[in-house]
Amino acid sequence: MHPVPAAILESERLSYSVFEPGDAAMLAALHSTPEGERYLFRDGMLWSEAYAASEIAKWRETYARHGYSKFKLVRKADGAFIGRAGFGFHEDGSVAELGYTIIRSEWGQGYATEAAAALARWFLEKRIGNRFIAFAVPENGASVAVLRKIGMRETAPITVKGIICTSFEMDAADLTSLNR
Repeated sequence: MHPVPAAILESERLSYSVFEPGDAAMLAALHSTPEGERYLFRDGMLWSEAYAASEIAKWRETYARHGYSKFKLVRKADGAFIGRAGFGFHEDGSVAELGYTIIRSEWGQGYATEAAAALARWFLEKRIGNRFIAFAVPENGASVAVLRKIGMRETAPITVKGIICTSFEMDAADLTSLNR
């Protein structure tokens, strides 16, 4: 079991930590707008506080068992909640999958790129796994750009819940692209 430290990681502007059970309202608010949820494969489902609490419980268990999960992103300068980012299991359970969601008011500030790059480096340098994947709906150009910007390699498209997605992967050989 992995003990839960105060902060898992810090990057230039962000601190990454395991969600606490009391964070459910904040997490539900992150996932409460159709605009923010349109690319997240939930058929328009907005998160209730109860659903957010159940996700937090799963993420805490994943962290305890595997040393990675979806993490709470907080801006270091003022402690403001920015979103969530981290790793989960891809549908088939065979590989870790990078994902991120930033609150709408902070879109376009580079937080997704900062978080994705920091987490990719952390995952590979700490040898949490030897590779991970990510994918995005092609219409989500901002997310596709983030994955390209951090140096992930585009792979064959994959179908997720009936939607063809642009797919990427990264492994330890790709660390040089992260360290530029």
